[in-house]
Amino acid sequence: MVKNTAKGHPILFSLMLGVLLTVLISVASAAGTIMELDDTGLMIAQAVAFLVMAVIVTLYMTKGERTLAQFGFRSTGVSKAKEALYYVPLLIIALVQPIMSGINFELSAVDILVIVIFTMLVGFTEESVFRGIIRDKLKFKGPVFYIVFSSVFFGVLHMANALNGSNIIHILLQVINALLLGFIFALLIETTNHIIPLIVFHFAYDALALISNENLDQEVLLVSILNILYLIYGIYLAYNLVRRNKVNQPVGKTVGNHR
Repeated sequence: MVKNTAKGHPILFSLMLGVLLTVLISVASAAGTIMELDDTGLMIAQAVAFLVMAVIVTLYMTKGERTLAQFGFRSTGVSKAKEALYYVPLLIIALVQPIMSGINFELSAVDILVIVIFTMLVGFTEESVFRGIIRDKLKFKGPVFYIVFSSVFFGVLHMANALNGSNIIHILLQVINALLLGFIFALLIETTNHIIPLIVFHFAYDALALISNENLDQEVLLVSILNILYLIYGIYLAYNLVRRNKVNQPVGKTVGNHR
């Protein structure tokens, strides 16, 4: 069973999938820079790259006998309504930046439309890759390996944004931010087995960040607060997941260990 699941170099496949996404975005960004596009134009160029990747991952997830449910696209249902409580802290986290920095009311309707489309594509694509396909590929390794692998990989691929920071403290905080976000997302998909709420949060988080005012003076404080919230929430999710797995451990296996 394990051999069949591991067939096809799943770790290498996962790495290549993440690299492909990064390369597409980098090419789009480079093209936009060469064409001297403004911020909105650059976002449109990156949105095209995400759209291409979204088509690729959708075709992969629906090819042959695969189903979207296999990758976490499931309806929650009334019986799973309790799981919605796991996402309440995410809502609070998403509101931190607009509350602290305020909303940028100078954005035009076109700017807002571009931001909404862009962040929807980002949310769907990145979650489908990191919490959908990669998780499915690495399930033979177990949840601990997946959580560590995807968290680090997600953080590493987002380091390019962090390197734009003005000082070492800012860069370090941004890197930690990306790692902790990847950690929380991985824990949540393992806890709930539902990817759609993660896509919605990812979209909302990015959209709210992009419509907020840029406040460089408060940025270090803002990222520090977010990192503390991520860390506290991540510890809670990890503890809850370990506790739940112990409760759900088969009785026969537990008895066997005592013999």
